[in-house]
Amino acid sequence: MKILLYIIIAFLAPFILFVIGVFLHTIYELATGKVSKEEQERRIATYEREKQKKKTKKKGSSFHYLSYPSPLNRWGLWN
Repeated sequence: MKILLYIIIAFLAPFILFVIGVFLHTIYELATGKVSKEEQERRIATYEREKQKKKTKKKGSSFHYLSYPSPLNRWGLWN
């Protein structure tokens, strides 16, 4: 059981460290002023644009693949 826990931690650790690293890098850039005002405004505008695009995006069914017949259901494959 301990080995399974270590394996799970080994797979999740790089992803978690990457997210924390990006977060800390962004905070560092904002705190030290390395990001210009124009760049900040551009990032905010991009974020808002993506947010609006997601909101207006048509909600489609995630089960669209069920509407197609399976090729294995053809009798020609079994006889």
